[in-house]
Amino acid sequence: MTLDERVIRMFEAHGELMKTHTKALACHCECLGMDAENSLAICQDRSIPYADRNYFQIMYKWGLTDEKGESII
Repeated sequence: MTLDERVIRMFEAHGELMKTHTKALACHCECLGMDAENSLAICQDRSIPYADRNYFQIMYKWGLTDEKGESII
């Protein structure tokens, strides 16, 4: 394998890692937003708007879990 081929493979691997990292970060941000809304609801003595199922839906939406809720990263 030539140096050019190794460099290309390295950049491809880095690109895949960054895609996974970006999806995880976006999911985390969305879940933090739901946490904030739940916290505000508790402070206002209201029912929380988001339950565990909502968090699992977000993780699935971002491709971090499969249909059964099992982690795929």
